[in-house]
Amino acid sequence: MHILQVTPYFPPTWAYGGIPRIVDGLSRSLVQKGHRVTVLTTDAMDAVSRVGLPNDRDHHGVRVLTARNRSNRLAYDHQLFLPEGAGALLNNACQDVDVIHLHGHRHLLNNTAVRWAQDRGVPYVLTANGTLLRHERKIGVKWLWDRFVSGSIPDGASKLIAVSASDAARHRSAGVAADRIVRIPNGLDLGEFEALPSVGEFRAKHRLSSAPIVTYLGRVSPRKGVEHLVRAFADGGLGHAQLVIAGNDMGAMATAKAEPHGDNVFFAGLVQGEDRLRLLADTDVLVYPSADEVFGLVPFEGLLCGAPVVVADDCGCGELIAEAGAGLLVRYGDIAGLRSRIRTLLEDRESAQAMVARGRRYVSEQLGFDSIADRHLALYDSVCS
Repeated sequence: MHILQVTPYFPPTWAYGGIPRIVDGLSRSLVQKGHRVTVLTTDAMDAVSRVGLPNDRDHHGVRVLTARNRSNRLAYDHQLFLPEGAGALLNNACQDVDVIHLHGHRHLLNNTAVRWAQDRGVPYVLTANGTLLRHERKIGVKWLWDRFVSGSIPDGASKLIAVSASDAARHRSAGVAADRIVRIPNGLDLGEFEALPSVGEFRAKHRLSSAPIVTYLGRVSPRKGVEHLVRAFADGGLGHAQLVIAGNDMGAMATAKAEPHGDNVFFAGLVQGEDRLRLLADTDVLVYPSADEVFGLVPFEGLLCGAPVVVADDCGCGELIAEAGAGLLVRYGDIAGLRSRIRTLLEDRESAQAMVARGRRYVSEQLGFDSIADRHLALYDSVCS
């Protein structure tokens, strides 16, 4: 089977969050199972740079086609991707594609791929990954976009993939019929966590004290609730513990930094590659205080690195953490609740490590890319037939 994956960002574009890692892991797993995979993406890298790689390249057996964005700044600041030459790339490399998998909603790369698919009668599926409903920012712009640009794309999909039960509910609230929704969670590359860095490497590199480390890792955008976590550390509310905020600014860094804080709050910026694993290995408690998060990879990555987690209950991530018995939940925006649950995990290390053990078992059994790829293949087969 020849599968085309469509995503506006693909590794090494770590500044854009979880979707690049999800598409990368799924694509490589499909190749390992004997299938051909082509990825159509753009050259978006981060706020100031482009990927700078050939527009047709091999990536661990995956063929990657990269269209140039007309404006890198619009891509990063406004998620407005204006790909040039994507249609020509498809014509040159994808004539025998069997099925197309779109990742994310409201980007013009999807429009190009869907027009191309419709001309050839190729079915497509969509994993919106939390972008189906209009929320967080620019609600009016998204309404106009849905009305005049890409609102028909979900309607034309053979199936829509929901990554959690709460995500499936969001699909239904958007008017998607239940029989068009397939639930497949996002996957993790378990091999990435087999040989972890030694404890203490991140702490030493960034000259952090020996006090416990509480971490937020991810994009700093308005719905992530990072300012609530900073506020929980105000006035010595968590003793001598120190907070590490690791992530790039996606519209909420100024809000987080404006909260009163002392030298026990460290803004590390974007943390990538091996340094990301070093941070997770040194983390005593990982906190994910986000709202409207349909899945959330970071808490599961933290569990694989041995970090107990606190997760907001207003998200699919909280749903999965509760299902696994792998962490503590807190109401979004509840500062006192955040303090209480962080303190519990710092003080009761035996219970915290029991949660970590349950979480690791859940991830190994349910979320490894090998089994997630099999579930996608079954879906692709069904829509092709």
